[in-house]
Amino acid sequence: MKKESKNQKKALGFASITSQDNFGKTIITPHASPIFTSSTYVYESAEKAQQVFKGEAEAFIYSRWSHPNAELVENKLEQLETFGLNIKAKALVFSSGMSALSALYQSVLKPGDKILAQGNIYGTAVDYFNQYQETFNIEVIYADFKNLAELESILKAEKKIKLIYTETPSNPTLNCYDLKALSLLGKKYNAKVAVDNTFASPYLQQPLKFGVDFIIHSSTKYLNGHGTGLSGFLVGRDVELIKKQIWKIRKLNGTICAPFDAWLLNIGMKTLSLRMEQHCANALAVAKFLQSNPAVSKVNYLGLKEHADHALAKKQMKNFAGVLSFELKKGYKAGEKFMKKIKLCKLTASLGTIDTLIQHPASMSHSFVPKEQREAYGITDGLVRLSVGIEDVKDVIADLAQALK
Repeated sequence: MKKESKNQKKALGFASITSQDNFGKTIITPHASPIFTSSTYVYESAEKAQQVFKGEAEAFIYSRWSHPNAELVENKLEQLETFGLNIKAKALVFSSGMSALSALYQSVLKPGDKILAQGNIYGTAVDYFNQYQETFNIEVIYADFKNLAELESILKAEKKIKLIYTETPSNPTLNCYDLKALSLLGKKYNAKVAVDNTFASPYLQQPLKFGVDFIIHSSTKYLNGHGTGLSGFLVGRDVELIKKQIWKIRKLNGTICAPFDAWLLNIGMKTLSLRMEQHCANALAVAKFLQSNPAVSKVNYLGLKEHADHALAKKQMKNFAGVLSFELKKGYKAGEKFMKKIKLCKLTASLGTIDTLIQHPASMSHSFVPKEQREAYGITDGLVRLSVGIEDVKDVIADLAQALK
């Protein structure tokens, strides 16, 4: 019987061949990033594995901790939010914008602390703050963020406020808030300032430039741009806090963005600048049309010179984004009727996709927000929110015109 030489490898069994991934000496250099669906990662030696788990060497460990698709979009957003600025920041990608908000909540607040929040923010953010007030003993104080004097008096009186939470442009009233002034108040009264930058995206607005501490994105919206996957971002100027404390919260909660959703997000981000330019141009055309319609009493779009915040938005933003809202003269019933007549525009409670989306907050996204609370901040029964897409704007206007008759 012929002996096997020392250099001759023993042939693997059939089941072993099917079970193993072996690229051999092939060098794989894909033009587009692949989807890394592996849950775990292999080390070339026991020594390297020990170094990695001790934190002495960097490598992927487990996809709940991090994975290549996540790091790719995180690195990209860090560059976008700091583009042209001499600022360092760290981004983490989450399974949704709300999981990003949850990680911020868990990292900067403790029982007994308080939040100073803008009254007209995303409905689910309001629901989150309200839901957990008693559970975690973290009180939320809602205020009009236009009134800076009132904010300062609240901060002066409430020493336990540790987070100032804003959203600009606001959802769904489309107000603009002074990020620099809010940041100065935060520093003066030892409170972190966080802004939801979803409506603007980093292409139109870079909050770090104005001194904010944290940025949140529902990257399901403009950053993905196609409505194909869920994801969210938390970006912070305190790099060590993000890399250690907030990263650990994401790891323990298991709220990292899945590889496939991160892959879709990266594809969407490739065309962000092109899409945002067209969103802005179309939204302005639609806003001007709505201004002249007899069924509409008011149009909220920062690109209109008549808007009270137009000058601030022009100073703080590159352009005015693709979302607007408008008031129907006949209130709630008119909103319901209008929703039933829409044909081209998609009736759904989301925004930031390439097609035009429309919704009636009082009966949809803000239906669980107490009526008195939403109306106090301009979210009335007749308010309609419109996320203008990049279609032929004449078709969008024609659909709105027939539905308003």
